[in-house]
Amino acid sequence: MDFKKILEETLSNVEGSIGAGLVGMDGIVIDQISHNSAFDINAVGAEYSSIIKNAMRASSNFGLGNTAEILITTDKATMIMMMVGQNYFVTLAINLDGNLGRGRLELKKAIPKFEKELT
Repeated sequence: MDFKKILEETLSNVEGSIGAGLVGMDGIVIDQISHNSAFDINAVGAEYSSIIKNAMRASSNFGLGNTAEILITTDKATMIMMMVGQNYFVTLAINLDGNLGRGRLELKKAIPKFEKELT
């Protein structure tokens, strides 16, 4: 299974999904898919990778363990970001009326698939 197929499967199972991507911690997008042409995963990857790095550093400094998931809600969408190994994260954008719980579940199911493909 390739990255795009995993992302397509994730989006198709989440009501209200906008787009998703697999991103390196350097902010470079490995693969992406979008239901909305205005959703730019390249910009998301670059900007949110720094947020994830800061959260990881803060979690470590406070003795809270490894960062596994970050949610950011704006006035238009919710972004769910989950770590894939040490060097990647997967992100899913969902409309505010979308199914956030299902989005989290589908990302958790996708992570082992991504990890398998990355090894």
